[in-house]
Amino acid sequence: MGKRAIPSAQTKEREHVRKLRVAVDIGGTFTDLVAYDEESRELSSFKTPSTPPTFIEGVLDALEKAGIKPEEIVAFKHGSTIATNAIIERRGARTGLITTKGFRDVLGAGRANRPDLFNSNWDPSPALVPRRHILEVDERIDYEGTVLTELNEDDVRTAARKFKAREIESVAVAYLNSFMRDDHERRTKEILQGELGDEVAICTSSEILPEIREFERTSTVAANAYLMPVIDRYIDGLMARLAEWGYEGEVYVTHSGGGVATSAAARAVPARICHSGPAGGVIGGLLVGQLAGFESVITFDMGGTSADLSLVHEGTPTLAPEWRVDWNIPILFPAIDLVAIGAGGGAIAWVDTGGSLRAGPQSAGAAPGPACLGNGNEEPTITDAHLYLGRLNPDTYLGGDLEIDPKLAEKAIAGLAAKLSLSVPEAASGILRIANANMTSATHLISVERGYDPRDFALVAGGGAGPLHAVEIARELGLPHVVVPPTPGVTSALGILQVDLRHDILRPVLQQAGQIDPKALAKTYEELGAQALEILENERIPEGRRTIELSIDARYYGQTPYMNLKLEKAPESDADIQAIVAQYRSQYLNEFGYELPEDVAAVELVNARVGAIGLTDDVELPKASSSAEASKALRESRDVYFDETGEFTETPIYDRGRLGEGAQIVGPAIVEQTDTTLLVPPGASARVDGYLNIVIDLAANGRVPAGAATAADASKGA
Repeated sequence: MGKRAIPSAQTKEREHVRKLRVAVDIGGTFTDLVAYDEESRELSSFKTPSTPPTFIEGVLDALEKAGIKPEEIVAFKHGSTIATNAIIERRGARTGLITTKGFRDVLGAGRANRPDLFNSNWDPSPALVPRRHILEVDERIDYEGTVLTELNEDDVRTAARKFKAREIESVAVAYLNSFMRDDHERRTKEILQGELGDEVAICTSSEILPEIREFERTSTVAANAYLMPVIDRYIDGLMARLAEWGYEGEVYVTHSGGGVATSAAARAVPARICHSGPAGGVIGGLLVGQLAGFESVITFDMGGTSADLSLVHEGTPTLAPEWRVDWNIPILFPAIDLVAIGAGGGAIAWVDTGGSLRAGPQSAGAAPGPACLGNGNEEPTITDAHLYLGRLNPDTYLGGDLEIDPKLAEKAIAGLAAKLSLSVPEAASGILRIANANMTSATHLISVERGYDPRDFALVAGGGAGPLHAVEIARELGLPHVVVPPTPGVTSALGILQVDLRHDILRPVLQQAGQIDPKALAKTYEELGAQALEILENERIPEGRRTIELSIDARYYGQTPYMNLKLEKAPESDADIQAIVAQYRSQYLNEFGYELPEDVAAVELVNARVGAIGLTDDVELPKASSSAEASKALRESRDVYFDETGEFTETPIYDRGRLGEGAQIVGPAIVEQTDTTLLVPPGASARVDGYLNIVIDLAANGRVPAGAATAADASKGA
């Protein structure tokens, strides 16, 4: 895309300067913006197409569409999938790795496992650092931090010369047991900086992740080095464009742990900002669920490229100590536990070699997009199936900003239907059922397989495509309620607006519970707490907005994975240590359904963790100012295909902007708005609450509430 005109700060005169907190979330297909006025408490949202490969133009497009002046912004928060996509698509920097002599193949060996033991045709994705760029140096530190072999500095200089000759852009350093003593890695970095200069990015495992588990630590620092030049260029480009527009304030970047970091912190540890947009979606889904009266929710954010699901139990998002961007590429930073699958609106439907229908994970993305856009893609997508089945309005899609053609969608689906010997409606419906089955299976990963019963949760549907699929997924899982926020297409951006600044620091413990000196552990937390306060001081967080969060990693001695346990206070006594052991055993039993006897397996405390948090003001979402019956929001009716009827059925279409508090609708129905379309299938009923959320009740079994609008009303000339 060519360089666009910079939005003018003088495009629209206003009587006063607003104080706006702005959040922008860049997705693979759309860029979402949410702005909150601290004075009027008004919330506004906007959606524009993303602009790959740089995506920066999409941010400026969104600001221009929102009519925001640079001087009105008091905080700018930003989330994206740029880091994740760079790894998935292998578009990162040319990276080298230095490791201990004899351990050159750590990345290639991994954990010596595979995703499918029975698939003999499976080949692993290539490592981020090719073997020829992994160089060894002579050094050795044992598991207690004792130096066995001093660092051979000549080996480091030789490696530096090779990297320079190979035009390496970034270097990672990961030595065996460096998490116990970082002397050799620090000295190696000094030598590399002297030999390679400022043009080459350098990071060490001990400075970003001083943790046991050599493979995962090496993988994390390699991914970090792989991303450093990419994210550095992106942030430089974004801040330069914003400065050219007139905004020169800080750009906060959302990270995978559900917080934000300054742009400087994001440059230093870019592996932390993978999954930043999806993490924001979980925070946004929690906020919406709480306003609707549900503390335990499953957040479901389906955009144009992927669908993200996460579980929030009693108001607290579930954190995972690690996650994987790709197979055998683990990243060991605390991250909101979510599952992402390739099932967005742009997911392509296809027939495998066995003749079975598939949907995703490959996606048409923003370019060329679904077949209905007419941009060159002729393969059917989930969006094309919805359009053909009458669920999307071609005249008002994305507020009319994008033109979509039902005939192109039908043509693409017809080609697929011919391969399957199905009618076009059957093929289109089949695409959606396969997609729903994929997302239902993914939901099991974060609920049933974590020891939770999904029937105890409400499903919060976000993303541009989430409300089209939410009810069917909830039915499959037995969830009693679905909540659709007023602006579901920008749920991630809403969550980003709400998140706090957060830094996580850790120190290895690596002792069995019965061998730990409580006073020594308390001192560890005291030192980490002082480090956390120093970080918040450097970030200029006022004292009244600082908070420190404590946790500890625990596992059965001899196991590799561990669980993260929240702590109310730092352990100071043997009784506190035993309470941690009891908490671990209880959580282990809940997740796996059994626990090991105390005389068989001792509990080991792995890492002490501290979160340094700078609190942000809560976003006060507006309440409904008036009520209105659903019949007043009827716009028209059209034929829509439902599996329940097996045919196209005349269905009322409602304008969400005219639905007030207390309005009730019984399916089949469709509710349209600028950023999404909500499907209420036969047998489901919906109501509008005081925050204008639509709450769909799946326990009513089709019972028509008094005063609710029905399909019959549509024939009365709505």
